[in-house]
Amino acid sequence: MSFLTPLALALSALAIPIVLLYMLRLRRTEMPISSTFLWQQLIRDREANAPWQRLRLSWLLLLQLLILAALVIALARPFTEVKTITTGRIVLLLDASASMKAKDVEPSRFAAAREIGLDLVDTLGADDTMTLIQVGNVPEVLAAASRDKLVLRKALEDASPSDVSADWFAAMTLAAAGAIGVDELKVVIVTDGGLPGNLPAVPGDVRFVQVGESGSNLAISALATSALPGRDPQVFARISNYGETDTDVILDITLDDDETFFTARRYTVPADSYVDIFDLDLPASFDALTAQLTLPRNAAMPDYLVSDNLAYAVQDPSGAGRVLLMTEDNIFVEQIFRSLRGVELYLIEPGTNLPRDQYDLYVFDSWLPTDLPTGGDLLIINPPRGLNFFQLGGEIEPRGSITVNSDDPRMRNLASYMEAIFVDKMRTLGDIEWGTVLAEIDGNPLVITGEVDEQQVVILPFDARYPNTDLVLQPAWPILIAELASWFSPPRITDTAESLSPGSPVTVRFIENAEEAIVTLPNGRTVMLEPESSEVVFADTLQSGLYRVDLRKDGETFRSEQFAVNLFDAAESDIEPQANVQIGTSTIAEAAREETGRREFWPWVIGAGLAVIMVEWLVYHRALQRRPAVTLAGLHGSGSAQPGGWRARFSTRINRLLRRPSARRTTRRGSNRATMRRRY
Repeated sequence: MSFLTPLALALSALAIPIVLLYMLRLRRTEMPISSTFLWQQLIRDREANAPWQRLRLSWLLLLQLLILAALVIALARPFTEVKTITTGRIVLLLDASASMKAKDVEPSRFAAAREIGLDLVDTLGADDTMTLIQVGNVPEVLAAASRDKLVLRKALEDASPSDVSADWFAAMTLAAAGAIGVDELKVVIVTDGGLPGNLPAVPGDVRFVQVGESGSNLAISALATSALPGRDPQVFARISNYGETDTDVILDITLDDDETFFTARRYTVPADSYVDIFDLDLPASFDALTAQLTLPRNAAMPDYLVSDNLAYAVQDPSGAGRVLLMTEDNIFVEQIFRSLRGVELYLIEPGTNLPRDQYDLYVFDSWLPTDLPTGGDLLIINPPRGLNFFQLGGEIEPRGSITVNSDDPRMRNLASYMEAIFVDKMRTLGDIEWGTVLAEIDGNPLVITGEVDEQQVVILPFDARYPNTDLVLQPAWPILIAELASWFSPPRITDTAESLSPGSPVTVRFIENAEEAIVTLPNGRTVMLEPESSEVVFADTLQSGLYRVDLRKDGETFRSEQFAVNLFDAAESDIEPQANVQIGTSTIAEAAREETGRREFWPWVIGAGLAVIMVEWLVYHRALQRRPAVTLAGLHGSGSAQPGGWRARFSTRINRLLRRPSARRTTRRGSNRATMRRRY
């Protein structure tokens, strides 16, 4: 054992004044009495006392000397030399991704990685520093170039993993930034492996510490719902087995926030393979779905990671909804709407009165009613006459090529398809300043969209039949109608209909003049968003589960929408520990404890000193409780002493002696004195 500050041992000289104080101390018991008549001898003894006393055994003295010894040793900072991973200027990269929640080591891989970090902190030298980086979806610096072990230990103890994928590229960039101005940087990566193979090189000495023992794990690696036109939705799922043994597993499916149990089925998943599930029909009325894996009692292998045993899906509400089509045997228009997802198609003959029921979209093909419906959107194909918001011109025969407005997102997939399409005849349009031209030919609008009197309107001024155009025979036709149907759909609150990965941002739209949005997280916590603009980016999606967004106006919720966050990442579900990692062009194996570090144990000495202080306090107060408290009554009167004990009996005898007659006192003076001397 050695000391970092040996000069502090000189403080042990403080033991001398402590001992001297005990030698100068007079040890008498205080006793209140009514008279000093019988205590003259004690007064004379006190006057004759010398200032120095013989040092006697005292537990308080021994305890106080032990406290002083503990304080002096702690100030001297004793240490022992131990083997450690590295010393010097250290950057510690602590993997906090989902795979670190695996419990193949007790209590978890992340807890084991934290202990490795704490051990590294304990062996830091006086001139060593450590930067602690927690590697999640966004790497976070928990402590920057600190020598303070308390700060580093607190940062490690506060660190925790989450259901995210680790961004090792950003983590390596942060580590490389720590090399600026440092001659010998040591980068220590504590992880179970699974790092991408194309990571950039990091200046300095890189060392890898591996945690984890087994790769046994089952996961839901995909989950979605879909519906063909005219049919109930179905669930698609994939169960992956990352272990080395074939095993059975039970898939439970519940609907609408785990309130309605739907089904449970048992599947056998081959080792290092997967099983696809696509034969489960769902009811049409559900909103969200939760799938969970459960191992039967006789399962052939354990499942060490539970984060990927749950998955969530939301039924996509997009689509044009209820569509009323008025056409005369135009199979090209009819079939395309029948094939669209999220469409309930209703057909009526042209010339028939419009039904009273409300529809989301009205499609008029080569026919227009006398009075347009006041609700719902409009798709007008080959209009026979003009209306109050556009003028219909003469018929032309275009000969040029079609030009697509590529800046509009509705046409992003159509530019290459529309170039070779021909249109034999079409009508010109006027008074269309309200609209946006998506495609044109010879300078005349071919597809125009816009909003008129709070109705979304699309006009196609040509006959959508073959042979007038081959558009209806090309892939551009279903793509165009699908994009327009999506535009006709009620606007979504969020910009996603698919599952998000943990940590991914989502855009929340404040549609219909919403005053605020309330986001409810899977754990029940709520976050309020205010409309600083028409859209707000929400990024607190670190938890897997179902999120609900409620739009509110005047304190009331008027629109709600859900979205799902899932850990569908094979790199995290494949928890097999890796023996090495690839950094730049170097393959780095697990580091051995080859360097010598210092492990200080002064905190233990301080703890022992505090324990001795508590013992000293107890000893002192017990001594106070044992100190007698005796009061003698007045020598002339009917007083009494405290009952019990020799002091009480002495007081009683004195009182009796003083009450006897003087003659009797004189004759028996000698015997009374002898009796008092003998008894007391």
